[in-house]
Amino acid sequence: MDSALFLELIHPGQILFGLTVLLFGSAFTLSLLIGSRAHVVKPLIGVLFVILFLLLGTVAIEFSAAATPSYTLGDFASLSEALSTHRWLLFQLPIILTTTALLILFVYHEKIAQPHARLYRGVVLLSIAIGFASLIAIIFESML
Repeated sequence: MDSALFLELIHPGQILFGLTVLLFGSAFTLSLLIGSRAHVVKPLIGVLFVILFLLLGTVAIEFSAAATPSYTLGDFASLSEALSTHRWLLFQLPIILTTTALLILFVYHEKIAQPHARLYRGVVLLSIAIGFASLIAIIFESML
Protein backbone atom coordinates (compact mmCIF):
# COMPACT_ATOMS: atom_id res chain seq x y z
CA MET A 1 0.00 0.00 0.00
CA ASP A 2 1.34 3.42 -0.94
CA SER A 3 2.18 5.66 2.05
CA ALA A 4 0.51 8.71 0.48
CA LEU A 5 -2.71 6.74 0.08
CA PHE A 6 -2.44 5.60 3.69
CA LEU A 7 -2.07 9.19 4.92
CA GLU A 8 -5.12 10.19 2.89
CA LEU A 9 -7.16 7.52 4.63
CA ILE A 10 -5.98 8.19 8.17
CA HIS A 11 -5.12 11.66 9.39
CA PRO A 12 -1.92 11.75 11.53
CA GLY A 13 -3.62 14.04 14.04
CA GLN A 14 -6.37 11.48 14.51
CA ILE A 15 -3.81 8.78 15.27
CA LEU A 16 -2.14 10.96 17.91
CA PHE A 17 -5.54 11.91 19.33
CA GLY A 18 -6.59 8.25 19.55
CA LEU A 19 -3.37 7.35 21.37
CA THR A 20 -3.96 10.26 23.73
CA VAL A 21 -7.45 9.01 24.60
CA LEU A 22 -6.11 5.51 25.29
CA LEU A 23 -3.32 6.82 27.50
CA PHE A 24 -5.71 9.10 29.37
CA GLY A 25 -7.70 6.00 30.29
CA SER A 26 -4.59 4.36 31.74
CA ALA A 27 -3.60 7.58 33.52
CA PHE A 28 -7.05 7.76 35.09
CA THR A 29 -6.71 4.19 36.33
CA LEU A 30 -3.25 4.89 37.77
CA SER A 31 -4.48 8.07 39.44
CA LEU A 32 -7.14 6.05 41.27
CA LEU A 33 -4.34 3.93 42.79
CA ILE A 34 -2.16 6.79 44.04
CA GLY A 35 -3.57 6.78 47.57
CA SER A 36 -3.01 3.10 48.23
CA ARG A 37 0.13 2.41 46.18
CA ALA A 38 2.78 5.10 46.10
CA HIS A 39 4.93 3.21 43.58
CA VAL A 40 2.49 4.05 40.74
CA VAL A 41 3.54 7.72 40.84
CA LYS A 42 6.58 7.25 38.57
CA PRO A 43 4.64 5.36 35.87
CA LEU A 44 1.87 7.96 36.13
CA ILE A 45 4.37 10.77 35.59
CA GLY A 46 5.71 8.92 32.53
CA VAL A 47 2.23 8.40 31.09
CA LEU A 48 1.32 12.05 31.69
CA PHE A 49 4.50 13.18 29.91
CA VAL A 50 3.65 11.04 26.90
CA ILE A 51 0.08 12.42 26.95
CA LEU A 52 1.40 15.99 27.04
CA PHE A 53 3.72 15.36 24.10
CA LEU A 54 0.92 13.70 22.13
CA LEU A 55 -1.38 16.64 22.81
CA LEU A 56 1.28 19.12 21.72
CA GLY A 57 2.02 16.96 18.66
CA THR A 58 -1.66 16.99 17.73
CA VAL A 59 -1.70 20.77 17.99
CA ALA A 60 1.46 21.03 15.88
CA ILE A 61 0.01 18.80 13.17
CA GLU A 62 -3.29 20.65 13.08
CA PHE A 63 -1.64 24.06 12.81
CA SER A 64 1.02 23.02 10.31
CA ALA A 65 0.60 23.03 6.56
CA ALA A 66 0.78 19.23 6.56
CA ALA A 67 -2.88 18.91 7.46
CA THR A 68 -6.08 20.20 5.98
CA PRO A 69 -9.00 21.25 8.14
CA SER A 70 -10.86 18.14 9.21
CA TYR A 71 -14.18 19.95 9.59
CA THR A 72 -14.93 20.40 5.91
CA LEU A 73 -16.28 16.91 5.31
CA GLY A 74 -19.84 15.70 4.93
CA ASP A 75 -23.31 17.15 4.90
CA PHE A 76 -22.81 18.81 8.26
CA ALA A 77 -19.71 20.78 7.21
CA SER A 78 -21.16 24.17 8.19
CA LEU A 79 -22.21 22.95 11.65
CA SER A 80 -18.91 21.18 12.14
CA GLU A 81 -17.03 24.31 11.07
CA ALA A 82 -18.95 26.36 13.63
CA LEU A 83 -18.11 23.83 16.37
CA SER A 84 -14.43 23.67 15.42
CA THR A 85 -13.63 26.81 17.42
CA HIS A 86 -15.31 25.28 20.45
CA ARG A 87 -13.31 22.09 19.96
CA TRP A 88 -10.04 24.02 19.97
CA LEU A 89 -11.05 25.87 23.11
CA LEU A 90 -11.97 22.55 24.69
CA PHE A 91 -8.67 21.04 23.50
CA GLN A 92 -6.71 23.52 25.64
CA LEU A 93 -8.23 22.08 28.81
CA PRO A 94 -6.41 18.71 28.80
CA ILE A 95 -3.11 20.44 28.08
CA ILE A 96 -3.49 22.76 31.08
CA LEU A 97 -4.82 20.03 33.39
CA THR A 98 -2.12 17.53 32.40
CA THR A 99 0.53 20.15 33.14
CA THR A 100 -1.11 20.85 36.52
CA ALA A 101 -1.15 17.16 37.44
CA LEU A 102 2.48 16.81 36.40
CA LEU A 103 3.55 19.77 38.53
CA ILE A 104 1.78 18.38 41.61
CA LEU A 105 3.29 14.95 41.08
CA PHE A 106 6.77 16.43 40.62
CA VAL A 107 6.49 18.31 43.90
CA TYR A 108 5.09 15.43 45.96
CA HIS A 109 6.43 12.26 44.26
CA GLU A 110 5.68 9.29 46.55
CA LYS A 111 4.70 11.59 49.42
CA ILE A 112 1.38 12.17 47.66
CA ALA A 113 0.18 8.86 49.16
CA GLN A 114 0.51 10.24 52.69
CA PRO A 115 -2.64 11.35 54.53
CA HIS A 116 -1.76 15.07 54.54
CA ALA A 117 -1.70 15.14 50.70
CA ARG A 118 -5.29 13.98 50.27
CA LEU A 119 -6.33 17.29 48.70
CA TYR A 120 -3.51 17.10 46.17
CA ARG A 121 -4.38 13.52 45.27
CA GLY A 122 -7.90 14.75 44.64
CA VAL A 123 -6.65 17.56 42.42
CA VAL A 124 -4.53 15.12 40.37
CA LEU A 125 -7.46 12.73 40.02
CA LEU A 126 -9.87 15.53 39.12
CA SER A 127 -7.43 17.05 36.61
CA ILE A 128 -7.01 13.75 34.82
CA ALA A 129 -10.74 12.98 34.93
CA ILE A 130 -11.77 16.39 33.54
CA GLY A 131 -9.06 16.24 30.86
CA PHE A 132 -10.27 12.77 29.85
CA ALA A 133 -13.89 13.94 29.81
CA SER A 134 -12.99 16.91 27.60
CA LEU A 135 -11.34 14.56 25.10
CA ILE A 136 -14.48 12.42 25.07
CA ALA A 137 -16.53 15.59 24.46
CA ILE A 138 -14.24 16.46 21.55
CA ILE A 139 -14.81 13.00 20.08
CA PHE A 140 -18.59 13.44 20.26
CA GLU A 141 -18.40 16.93 18.74
CA SER A 142 -16.14 15.67 15.95
CA MET A 143 -18.78 13.17 14.88
CA LEU A 144 -20.88 16.04 13.50
